[in-house]
Amino acid sequence: MQCVFHPARTVGLLLLLSLPAFPQASTGTVSGTVRDQTGAVIPNASVTLTSAATNVAAKTLTNEAGLYHFPGVVPGPYRLSVEAPGMQKFEGALTVQVQQSAVVDVTLRVGQTAAEVVVQDVTPLVTMDNPTLGRVLERLRIEQLPINGRFVTTLLQTVPGMEGTRAWGLREGSHEMVLDGAAMSDRLWGGTIRRPPGLDTIQEFKVENNASSAKFTRPTTIVLSTRSGTNQFHGSLFETHRNNAIGKARRRQDFYSKPPQLIRNEFGPSAGGPLWLPKLYDGRNRTFWFFAYEGYRNISPSTWNGSVPTEEMRNGDFRGLVDSQGRQFRIYDPYSTNPATWERQQVSYRGQLNMADPNRISPLATYLLSVTPLPTHPQINPLVDSSWWGTAPGWTRQWTITARVDHRFSDKDQFYARYTQGDLYTFSQDWNLPMLNLIPGSVRRLTPNKTVALSWVRTFSPTFFNELLASGFREIWWKGTGEPGVKYADQLGLPNPLNVPGWPGLYDTGLSGYVFETDNTQASPFTYVIVDN
Repeated sequence: MQCVFHPARTVGLLLLLSLPAFPQASTGTVSGTVRDQTGAVIPNASVTLTSAATNVAAKTLTNEAGLYHFPGVVPGPYRLSVEAPGMQKFEGALTVQVQQSAVVDVTLRVGQTAAEVVVQDVTPLVTMDNPTLGRVLERLRIEQLPINGRFVTTLLQTVPGMEGTRAWGLREGSHEMVLDGAAMSDRLWGGTIRRPPGLDTIQEFKVENNASSAKFTRPTTIVLSTRSGTNQFHGSLFETHRNNAIGKARRRQDFYSKPPQLIRNEFGPSAGGPLWLPKLYDGRNRTFWFFAYEGYRNISPSTWNGSVPTEEMRNGDFRGLVDSQGRQFRIYDPYSTNPATWERQQVSYRGQLNMADPNRISPLATYLLSVTPLPTHPQINPLVDSSWWGTAPGWTRQWTITARVDHRFSDKDQFYARYTQGDLYTFSQDWNLPMLNLIPGSVRRLTPNKTVALSWVRTFSPTFFNELLASGFREIWWKGTGEPGVKYADQLGLPNPLNVPGWPGLYDTGLSGYVFETDNTQASPFTYVIVDN
């Protein structure tokens, strides 16, 4: 017997036998069965699902088994109506949530000459098609729940079992965060995007952390849905300001009467509505837009203390270099070492021991001393106690924008596109006393990101449809000491055989906290795209 392999027929057979796979989108579905009072199914009944916000209507007919199905439903309130010849019209109101498969079975009554249509709430209270446990926070609770800051991840603490992005004690990185189908997780460190979309951007989100569906790649999945425009123009403008001049207490280690500065500003607008171009295009009931911007500024210096060279030491006079018992440390001239006996001579200048000729101070030491702050307590011996107390600067600047367009080409085709971009820049003093040039011991972090999502839902029949989702996410993460790309070793006259950027670490000065530390420069660009249908 000879077997002939036909690739096209094989692929077609696999497609026919495969079960529908729903992508990691933020949309939901509405489906059900239409019957009469006797329980018999009603084929060819007209079913209409209308958005209460946009008045966009999706229409379909029940099949021979009385089934209807609406895929790719954007979360929000809807009206469901069912009509069939000789039957009373049915109307119900329901709210579709993120990743929800809403099942609404309808029973039609025999029609009468005069009938009053009563609209009832048909939102399913129990999920019947899967065992997954999760929690949804809709727009109303996102707006009204008290929150410190405006990060949507802070609201995860309202979900049972969640500790930050971890669920039920699982390790960090065991979650996936998805925005309109675009993954926003950090594969390197196991966290999430460092500058998430603004709070006004999110319509609602769902946390699935128990018996999670196999369509997700992690035990915990956070699915977020962005807002879209409606038939009415709407917008908001906000500003949150916090200032240390209003009720900030001084900490115990602050030796001064005024506490470190603390100023935080969160601000931004959002707006949306139908696309309307005077005399050109009226997009009501068809095309909608939404845009939001959110900015964040935080200035929060911290208290530091340590030892710095005295003004005399900076000029080569080390006669005051004594310990707590008044014993002087002897400084030897390395160039006076006898190669045979290893004897050395104590440093002297103009007949004074422990004094160095100022002209012999190296250019490197001269520069490091020039960026070192003077002691705030010059009467304190730097070898015994901290001679410098002050504040180290720290600030954060963030911003994010989101733009979304929804369009309905026909009753069978609906489309949306969403673009989000953000950036985060932080400066902190992590390793040693702050220097005057704000470089040694400081850490700068830069994390710009971009994400895009495109969705097209095509309905061919009550039981045959296609949902295409294309999404991409990119975040470039960099941290280090000093500005990116600057080769400070070359500027300081130090060897740099590998020609690398960054600040070189300089240690062992003999004074507490007086080093010139560096944070290893790290960069991690990563990009991935998901295409699902």
